[in-house]
Amino acid sequence: MVHFTEKETFFMKEALRLARQGWGLVSPNPMVGAVLVKRGKIIAQGWHLGPGLPHAEAAALSAAGSRAKGADLYVNLEPCNHHGRTGPCAEAIIKSGVKKVFYSIPDPNPLAKGGSEALENAGIATSMGLLADEAFELNQFFIKWQLTKKPFVILKTAASLDGKIATSTGDSRWISSKVARNFSHHLRTGVDAIMIGRATAFKDDPELSARPWGRRKMHKQPMRVVLDPLLKLPLNLKLFEERYGGPTTIFCSHEAPEERISAHVYKGTRVIKIGRTSEGLLSLSEALSALGELEVQSVLMEAGATLAASALISENVVDLIHIFIAPKFIGGVEAPSMLGGAGVPTIDGAKIVDILKVGRKGPDIHLTIRPKGAFKATLGEDGSLVQVKEKEDIGLEEPTAPPSSDEDSEQEF
Repeated sequence: MVHFTEKETFFMKEALRLARQGWGLVSPNPMVGAVLVKRGKIIAQGWHLGPGLPHAEAAALSAAGSRAKGADLYVNLEPCNHHGRTGPCAEAIIKSGVKKVFYSIPDPNPLAKGGSEALENAGIATSMGLLADEAFELNQFFIKWQLTKKPFVILKTAASLDGKIATSTGDSRWISSKVARNFSHHLRTGVDAIMIGRATAFKDDPELSARPWGRRKMHKQPMRVVLDPLLKLPLNLKLFEERYGGPTTIFCSHEAPEERISAHVYKGTRVIKIGRTSEGLLSLSEALSALGELEVQSVLMEAGATLAASALISENVVDLIHIFIAPKFIGGVEAPSMLGGAGVPTIDGAKIVDILKVGRKGPDIHLTIRPKGAFKATLGEDGSLVQVKEKEDIGLEEPTAPPSSDEDSEQEF
């Protein structure tokens, strides 16, 4: 195992800090930051601003100019080695005269990988693995899609201290605090799609748009996704109005009436037929596979009780959970809880999760949770990134929260 110095670790931390500025701006590309160091000091830096724009390495090299010769480059992802919308970063590094390249993890994209080999062949030393855990966590959306062609799934919900997500009359605005809701919009800015069920769409008539605050920018609104087996939702919902957010995709069953499908398509909504589970619900696995084929790398499920139970218990498709617990009691046998459905018959069958983080969002408790069986990756024997199966679960640190914004006021207990 390669051991890195305190200074080398510091410079890679700076590259990761820069990379995080790409949250909500770079998809379907990864978030990447780069730092050029000479005689122990940073001489230039850069980060990827978005698709079609210079990669982090190119931005840093451009800022350094001739000073890059003899410098060390720190970057959280292996430099690319292909011609896409921009030129190969490996080629630019070779031309610059950089002496050594430190990178955290290999590029999982089969079209872009190979940069380290090209650099080594040109006589430039490379060193992999510096802060690999942090680098994996940062780009877990990108990595999962590259390895599985399925999106990374985040489940988000808010509940009272007694686990209720609404009152017995259906009132749910607002259980969580404004600070928690701001964090939810921060999540929305960084994902490719937001998914809800039919009941939530009908009851709340949400826009499902990301509404960031302050100076946070976005390069696109996330896709809006709704599950409606028989297409019973009215066509005048905000979900189906282009002016409110990103494009809308609706999943329905094969029994959905053709006239309703035609009405949605005429309005500009993408309609995809999928099968049902043994419980009669739309198959989330099929829906996520279909979204993966559309190059959706991440999905935020803002789930009611039925969707949450299906995603977490029945189909086990969730990779990360954010739960906000408000300091209030609601009560009521008829009031819905976080999870609906039939549930598990015995305690031995309960869903096991890892609580990664316990903090605060304003007055609310914020739990960040990783379910057992969620996506993980690690470095394979050949130095490439590979998916880790649960029984082989010996890999990198568990992912925590997405990159936090300046307005994120979480504090640890």
